[in-house]
Amino acid sequence: MGERSSSEEGATAAEAIGDRSGLEMLQSLVAIAPTNLEDPLSDRYEKPNYRRAADEIVRWARRFGLSTRHFDPTVDLPPDPIYRGVPRPNLIIDLEAGTSDRLLILAHFDVVPVPQEQLGHWKTPPFSLSRRADGRLYGRGANDDLGSGLVASLLAMKRLADSGDAPRSVRLLACCDEETGGLGGIEAIKEHDRRLPMGDPGRFLDGSAALIPDGSPHATAASSGLIFLDGTFETPATPGEIVRFGNALLGLDALARAHRSAYSSPDWPDHLAPESVITGRATLTRFDLQEGDRAGGGFALVSAHAENDAPNQIAAAVTLGFAGPPEGWEGLIERMREALPVPFRLESPATSTALAIAPEVRTVQILGRSAHGGYPHRGANPVPAALSLIDRLLESRSISVTSRGRASFAVDLRLIPEMPLEPERQQTLDRLNRWATDQLPSARVDAPRTRARGGYAIPIDHPAVQKLARILRERLGESGVYGEYGGTDASSLSEITTPTGAALPALVFGSMDRESHIHEAEESVDPRLIAQVSATIEQYAREA
Repeated sequence: MGERSSSEEGATAAEAIGDRSGLEMLQSLVAIAPTNLEDPLSDRYEKPNYRRAADEIVRWARRFGLSTRHFDPTVDLPPDPIYRGVPRPNLIIDLEAGTSDRLLILAHFDVVPVPQEQLGHWKTPPFSLSRRADGRLYGRGANDDLGSGLVASLLAMKRLADSGDAPRSVRLLACCDEETGGLGGIEAIKEHDRRLPMGDPGRFLDGSAALIPDGSPHATAASSGLIFLDGTFETPATPGEIVRFGNALLGLDALARAHRSAYSSPDWPDHLAPESVITGRATLTRFDLQEGDRAGGGFALVSAHAENDAPNQIAAAVTLGFAGPPEGWEGLIERMREALPVPFRLESPATSTALAIAPEVRTVQILGRSAHGGYPHRGANPVPAALSLIDRLLESRSISVTSRGRASFAVDLRLIPEMPLEPERQQTLDRLNRWATDQLPSARVDAPRTRARGGYAIPIDHPAVQKLARILRERLGESGVYGEYGGTDASSLSEITTPTGAALPALVFGSMDRESHIHEAEESVDPRLIAQVSATIEQYAREA
């Protein structure tokens, strides 16, 4: 099993999870690598292993005595070009207890990609589950959300089924398209239900409460909204224009942070969160420059790439490529090193980059610290540092000011949980495009509605919230109710009601502790937390 594969170590990990089948299931799902990449800027819509992952989940669910149904909007809904012909399988997995009361569980099986640059930072292969001396299990999706969501939920349902005395029915919605975008998951399930009348037994989202094991090990009553912004130029731009556009997008952060939530931050003060409550925030996650020319003589910036594959990832590095004569290159590198502030570092030549580098192009890499895009305070984002460095080089005339290239940006904009998606999305777009019209007419910003979602908030004193908080306090010693930085599918359930017509309570928790590094190199999970998340789901289902 990766770094330590002896039967003794496997037994130890299985014992920590509480069931050997849980360990085997997690191993198989991590190995399938159900990655989800939606990148409109590069016209990439890659979901290569969805079907294999769905088939594997079905195999385990049926082995546990649970019934399963498939729902794929590309097959089960009228044709829609938004799906681009890519299969989007979702699973509805049921444990029927013969009662009208049903608990919903919402989890997702897609995982963020592992970019080329990140590979060198994994000590073990990212798509092979590895147990290490610290007792944790390492692999992409080991935590988010294959371990925290799928494995923990299915093990809880297995125990309920085996006992023969489940007091209520339980339905697990194992969805795709959660991570980097796409409407084929929970949004498609909602579209399916909208086509049926209230009370129709064919509706999937039919329950008195929803658990979402896709968060930290405490009760979460509110989740951030999300808008992905794409910034492009209609024509090749100069380095100065690129820096100005990037800085305008960076300015969104100050505007976003002016919005403060009523929900407490789980990262304050001991995990570098800037506020004691959840705030809005905007993170410039992607920066790419291609096809740069070499006008003006001397050194010219001809390429750039933030080494990530998804707009909700903060890259660990930004690679810059320069064309120019051999003489003076070492001096230019030294000026760049002097201009970079702590904690950023400069390496030359770049290592482990996804850029295609021409033989005559010299590279440098600005090294920061990767993080989930919704948690910028946990990382050191090298994209703003790269823009500042380019600006310094332009001011000193160290590089050409007239070279041109095709540049693009992406912004991960998070809304506070209480803020509705519209009109904020449209106001942000209008503000940026008015600025572009005045300052950079060839610059454009888009924020596709299909890649955005509003926030979700439920009162802290709601009985369902307090019930979950009590169970987590008993099982994990976690106290308090918080908001969620990264945002989850809870926001997708904000308009769903229970059979009584009340708003459906959607409760987030999970195994994502401070060592998880979700979306980053070395993503991991404590198998004991998988066991506790599973036990929490079972206890919540059993209690009235």
